[in-house]
Amino acid sequence: MHKGVVISLFAVGFMVFWSFGMATGLASGGCRKGLTQPDRTDRACRISRFGLMGFRKIGQPQKPGDAELYIGYAVERFRAGAIEQANSDFETAYEWGRKSRHKLTLNSGYKIPEALFAAILRVHHDHVPVKARAIWYAILKKEAPDLVEALKTEFADRQAEGET
Repeated sequence: MHKGVVISLFAVGFMVFWSFGMATGLASGGCRKGLTQPDRTDRACRISRFGLMGFRKIGQPQKPGDAELYIGYAVERFRAGAIEQANSDFETAYEWGRKSRHKLTLNSGYKIPEALFAAILRVHHDHVPVKARAIWYAILKKEAPDLVEALKTEFADRQAEGET
């Protein structure tokens, strides 16, 4: 083979891999933070889930910050009617979120893993169905009942501050 053919094949291969990574990254950002319309967010989550499955197979590790992604995946699956998969994604979101080494302290003094707190905020986006949120809180109540009580106290305190 000529040197130019090898370089061309390498360049094309790199561009395909790079494009796949960029598309996955952009979709993951849309899934993580939510887009302006729920159907667009769901589409971004489907693309992200597919792309990250590929990257995980070649060795990209999961991290606690992926909890937000799993919330997006769960909501997308919930809206699609796949309740069991949504429940599984919510459980995965909890598992990864609680592994965060960085902690935030609520007003009550409860220390919550930062990634888990980000997942909790993500589940409160406007486009998340109330029934999907209920599944998430059922998991939290089972796994970390003290956290649910601390969140209730935090919410009540913030509402009281807003009224005064």
